[in-house]
Amino acid sequence: MVFAGAKLDPAATRRLREFPHETPLMSCVVDPTGRWCFAGGRSRRVYITDLNSGVTEPLEDHESWVVAATRWSTAGVPVSSPAAELAPPPPPQPRDVTAKEAVPRKPDAAAGEESLVITGDLVGRLICWDTLGRWPSVRWSIETGHGTLRSVAVSGDGKHLATGGGDGVVRLWSTADGSPVRELTGHTCPVFSTAFHPDGTHLLSGDRGDQKIKQWDYTTGKPVREFDAKDLSNYKGGTDINYGGVRDLAFTLDGAVIFCCGRDSYGRPGLVLQFDWKTGKQIRKQVSTFTNSIFHHVAFHPQGFLVTAGVGAQTGEIWFWTPGKDEKLASVKVSGPAYGMDLHPDGRHIIVAQMSGPRTYGDRGMVGLYEMPLATKT
Repeated sequence: MVFAGAKLDPAATRRLREFPHETPLMSCVVDPTGRWCFAGGRSRRVYITDLNSGVTEPLEDHESWVVAATRWSTAGVPVSSPAAELAPPPPPQPRDVTAKEAVPRKPDAAAGEESLVITGDLVGRLICWDTLGRWPSVRWSIETGHGTLRSVAVSGDGKHLATGGGDGVVRLWSTADGSPVRELTGHTCPVFSTAFHPDGTHLLSGDRGDQKIKQWDYTTGKPVREFDAKDLSNYKGGTDINYGGVRDLAFTLDGAVIFCCGRDSYGRPGLVLQFDWKTGKQIRKQVSTFTNSIFHHVAFHPQGFLVTAGVGAQTGEIWFWTPGKDEKLASVKVSGPAYGMDLHPDGRHIIVAQMSGPRTYGDRGMVGLYEMPLATKT
């Protein structure tokens, strides 16, 4: 994330614009250059939206619902912030994606410059996109073998990807070419979340049924310890369905505190748990007043606050917390259930992927672009 500005005011967060999509959305990520939003959901398409023109291009490269996405870049890749107003759309052109790729901006090979987005679909297809050119292009595409894929994360040095899914296995891949590195086994139920620790050695994976977070030395493949996230249990008796689980994971910049999110039991509010990395003990439980909700994503902002997004009964909200306080810093209602969220690499904007429409689970989608303005001086 690139951010060197003055202090932000999360409580004044405002919606800049929305981009309608033809599909209910479940995932989103902003590419490292800040130009495009990649969104996916209940179709095999990846929707790439130019954040300055608002033009969205659907690409059919996946095999099922696109449910996971992440990004990575080398240091120094230029970042563009969304304009305050939409630029006029470009003149109509023939639908020829290859033409857009014909004159790419060439990476600085000497500096090893890279800017990548990785998207994953429900049946396990993983696609790596290069985003330095005039238009994103596919670097590689692989089948992960999870059966159902739920999570993808990239290591801080950009060398490894971690995926988790329905088979309970965490798999490591080479970011360079998508080749397999190793498998981490030990979960007894589906893996919902993965995250690399800033120390460059450890990986965390969170599951659904046991509410366990496993710590791995991913350089050797050996398990290290477990964190007990039982407060994220969400079992509904009588139906034998578990709606709980560790939906997402994040760290403070120094890795001293772990954050995970999900739901506080069946039919209750979304919450965030905090764990001390050194001791492995839970140190805080932040419960929202967003009723009957689940937080699907949590991120730590470099200015020291948390950002979460989730779904309620046909509603969606973004929540902000200071790690050391139980009370919220702020919350913002969004247009529909928020199944995907990403912090823009400029540090000032938030992207939210939502479902919309008249049906209970939505029949359309919406990408919302939100801005955290600078704090006013008093």
